[in-house]
Amino acid sequence: MQMLSTVKLVADPYPPYQFVQEGTVTGMDHDIIFEAFKVHGVEAGTTLHSWDECMALMDAGKADGIFQITRTAQREKRYIFSEELRTACTLFFKRKESSISLDCVTGLDSQLSGETVGVLAGYSYSETVDDLVRELKVEKTSSQDLLLGLSRGEFSLALMDEGVAAFLMKRVGVGGVERVAGFDISRPLYVAFRKALSEPVRLFNSGLEEIKKNGVYDSVVRRYG
Repeated sequence: MQMLSTVKLVADPYPPYQFVQEGTVTGMDHDIIFEAFKVHGVEAGTTLHSWDECMALMDAGKADGIFQITRTAQREKRYIFSEELRTACTLFFKRKESSISLDCVTGLDSQLSGETVGVLAGYSYSETVDDLVRELKVEKTSSQDLLLGLSRGEFSLALMDEGVAAFLMKRVGVGGVERVAGFDISRPLYVAFRKALSEPVRLFNSGLEEIKKNGVYDSVVRRYG
């Protein structure tokens, strides 16, 4: 049987987890996945597209895997999921002058009444939150557009990954935006592969376990702060 030598992956631009720097894709999640496949001598190549384009490439059989994806019952019908890549923390952000507050006791649906929420198009934050913001959401195609849209007052709240928000606030120079205390969404993220491709899943899971043991995983995380 021919050994697997390359795997084609897709993801959306999501710094500091995956982004283009000097013409090369880099980032924390990208590097972790690259190192996991490298354990088995497999070269993982990543191209970045909008999330909708990534999903279309997967479904057309033009990509082997997609990463930084949330596991849902609907997606499990289409893809094979890896072991957990990492846990993401998603927060609500608001403009500093806003008086909006949230808590974990009161129902989120009543707390969001009358608000609009900026979200990334095509993303699943969690099935519960997706259902709650369905009628309130304003979709953007990138996290940078989410941050800029919030700062301009296009919506009253934005759902953003904690690390992405911190990275972009520095990179884009957007001020006047802060976390809404009292509520966060922790969710595991995975690499998903087309149903016909069981070998890349096995190799990735094995490689991920190895780089966690030998310290490479932690080294990559430290590199990106």
